[in-house]
Amino acid sequence: MTTLRPIRDNVLAIKGDFGDMETRAGLIIKSNIGKSEGITPRWFQIYAVGPEQKYLEPGMWVYVAHGRWTEGFTYEEEKYWQLDPMGCLAASWDEPNNTINIGVHEGAQKKDRV
Repeated sequence: MTTLRPIRDNVLAIKGDFGDMETRAGLIIKSNIGKSEGITPRWFQIYAVGPEQKYLEPGMWVYVAHGRWTEGFTYEEEKYWQLDPMGCLAASWDEPNNTINIGVHEGAQKKDRV
């Protein structure tokens, strides 16, 4: 079996959170892909890292800024994405659960904090 191995400090990920989500209470949140509120960071699990990657390791979960991943590709029935290491906002060894990606809705205005 062939294995995928990134070069330099590149990061390959699996399990991107792009589908519908269900809360612990049973509410189903429909996918917001392709809508303005879908422009949010997403969680991925790291599959492999290049030899020059110093901070991220396979198995970690990373929260990645919107647009800092490729469209993805399928290899041996698994979907993979290449992530921009500089776009990783947070990392965890624990799988995130009950996370809901909610973006800013069209027409929303930023309020100044007092």
